[in-house]
Amino acid sequence: MKNGFLWLLASLLLAACGGNLRSPEVIRYDFGNSAARQAGSPIPIAGVEVQATPWLSGPAMHFRLAYSEPLRRQSYAESRWAAAPADLLEAFVKRRIVVNQADYKGSGCRLQLGLDELEQNFDDPKSSKLVLEVHARLTPLQSTEVLSKASFMIQKPAPSPDARGGAIAARDAVQALTGDLGNWLAEAARSKPALVERCSS
Repeated sequence: MKNGFLWLLASLLLAACGGNLRSPEVIRYDFGNSAARQAGSPIPIAGVEVQATPWLSGPAMHFRLAYSEPLRRQSYAESRWAAAPADLLEAFVKRRIVVNQADYKGSGCRLQLGLDELEQNFDDPKSSKLVLEVHARLTPLQSTEVLSKASFMIQKPAPSPDARGGAIAARDAVQALTGDLGNWLAEAARSKPALVERCSS
């Protein structure tokens, strides 16, 4: 009888302790709210659309141990993006390029971006870099005709070999991408004056 009571008491204590266990809090990252602003596009941009490759459709933060498992894509268990990377990228590009452009009175072209890769790549256990790959197309607002296109691949070192370091490197990579997009649009405007007129009509 005594042993049964002790067993029951131990079971109740274990249940009480188990009830207080909490799963680790998930940390959520984004690309930051950069105070730096760049000049508006010389080509009227009516909107920005970002589509991601299927494996980047969710909020998982991906990494790859290139030194030991180069064919395996992994994700951090306790860290996530605050939203799908395509949504974060779209909002960032709009803030840096579209918001500051001149008033084109409702005209403009569409900047379409394809997010092909966003991954923290480890060359060794203590060293990693963020790889960002994006392709861009400029199309009329009411058409699928491609007026200009370009591809971008950016790599930025992570300051620490963890999810936080990957998020910081991603912020740096996205900032570099917006600069490259601005340069591409400016060059397209210089080399193809008719393109500016097409997007202005």
